[in-house]
Amino acid sequence: MNNYPTLVDKIYEMQETLPNEIFLRQPYGDIWEEFTYDEAITEALRLVTAMKSSELQKGDKIGIYSKNCYQWVIAEIAIMLGGFVHVPFYANLGEKDLKEVIDLSEIKLLFVGKIENWDRVKNGVPNDLPIVKFPHYKGNAVIDSGISWDEFIKDVEPDKENFRPESDDIWSIFFTSGTTGVPKGVVMTYAQPANLILKQDKPHNNFNFSSPGKNTFLSYMPLNHIAEQTLIITCGFYYEGQISFVESLHSFAKNLTDAKPSVFLGVPAIWEMLKQGILKQMPNLDELLKMPENAKQIKKKIQTTIGLNNTKLVISGASAMLPSTVEWFQNIGINIQETYGMTEALAIVIIQPKDDVRIGKSGKCFEEGLIKTDPETNEILVKNSWLFKEYYNEPELTKECFTDDGFYKTGDTGEIDNEGYLTVKGRIKDTFKTSKGSFIIPTPIENRFMTNKLIGQICLVGIGLSKPMGLIQLSQIGKGLNSDDIQKSLLRTLNEVNKKLQIYEKIDKLVIMFENWSIENGLLTPTNKIKRSTIHETYKSLYNEWYKQNNKIIIA
Repeated sequence: MNNYPTLVDKIYEMQETLPNEIFLRQPYGDIWEEFTYDEAITEALRLVTAMKSSELQKGDKIGIYSKNCYQWVIAEIAIMLGGFVHVPFYANLGEKDLKEVIDLSEIKLLFVGKIENWDRVKNGVPNDLPIVKFPHYKGNAVIDSGISWDEFIKDVEPDKENFRPESDDIWSIFFTSGTTGVPKGVVMTYAQPANLILKQDKPHNNFNFSSPGKNTFLSYMPLNHIAEQTLIITCGFYYEGQISFVESLHSFAKNLTDAKPSVFLGVPAIWEMLKQGILKQMPNLDELLKMPENAKQIKKKIQTTIGLNNTKLVISGASAMLPSTVEWFQNIGINIQETYGMTEALAIVIIQPKDDVRIGKSGKCFEEGLIKTDPETNEILVKNSWLFKEYYNEPELTKECFTDDGFYKTGDTGEIDNEGYLTVKGRIKDTFKTSKGSFIIPTPIENRFMTNKLIGQICLVGIGLSKPMGLIQLSQIGKGLNSDDIQKSLLRTLNEVNKKLQIYEKIDKLVIMFENWSIENGLLTPTNKIKRSTIHETYKSLYNEWYKQNNKIIIA
């Protein structure tokens, strides 16, 4: 650890050195409720006292099940300051999935907050599991179980222990979204975030943060998602930043403009949403930017309007962005740094250098982080000081995921060029073989189709067929058009994509699926990624029927 301060050390330091600085900001319509470092941490210490009074012991696991809000962060701080283990859950889990991760994690207490469908999921919570519920948020479900936050800490004094964890104490268990099956509990100690953020960033300035206390963050992605935890919450702690929250999806644009974050994390769908919103307001933008006398002023106006005029670090992750989208944002002065990572590596293995972004690449290796590819399979192998400790209660699975020389097997395939830039190709488990014996790597092909704005999601299938097919979920734009226009647009894209593919890769037809893929029906993960194996099992009986049809575009 090289004596790097833990998150707990930084929290106490913030309370001591910046007690009156604003730490957390919660929107309610046009009003922002603000909490200083001292107010937030003192409230957390009262929670610690209350939890200890509930006979919880150090090392006990404590869950949080909520959408983003300031109580989440205070609860997370309290879990750390009390010596407990933080176990966050996706707020959109259904009853079955929630029960599964609760059972797997062995939590002893559950915080429940901003939840939309409590009545539909509450039976997934064991009757004997204590619940502390956040104050009610308008537009969300009323939680009718457990004890209220205010009642839990009523007449309770802040804890005085001043607990300090060891670097190898367990900090958190993050459950994967279950893309390929049962979610895995990724165990992280206090050493991992310190090694990533302090050991890596400060010498190499990979994150480009400004001095402590001058960083502002916007939290809107699920707080149990490892990228949000690492780049927003954990960096907010280590860099003494101010964290603002988004009230709802409908208020996202307004909250972003009000917060003006210096650090902004967005998945590809968010960047596409922002792009379309800008073009809706300025349909002739591309022409205006060709006029040198106007371009600088127009770029500044756009950045200010959407709230990104103050950003020093602009990040995208979760999946690859379309190169055209990265280039489009560069043209308006917003330089997006893509990352490649996974839960097991705190979301970041590599990152695009701010001043040398290579469009189409996944990023460049950190100077001290090791990454290579298997010479036979091209699997990406990773070894660094912030890799996870183990999968919770899964010693054999943990052992299977590492090579003999200690490299983590990511399950992704890729290529590393001579300058250390990585291009991720796809998941090994996603690869399938056609009836002709040809192996298809679906992700790069699917990405080509995503240039068509009528496509919301696509899943290539083809096990047992001589040529693969693409199953399509229409985007909101696509759903607003008539059938003829949709089919013509998809046929053009199909022909364009096929021209660039090898003979064995060419897509035979596209099937428009009007059955909605959702988290509820098990076809999407809590992060809205497709579950390939489930989609295959659901529709495989129809493959031959679709394949025999003469049309290239089929409406299922």
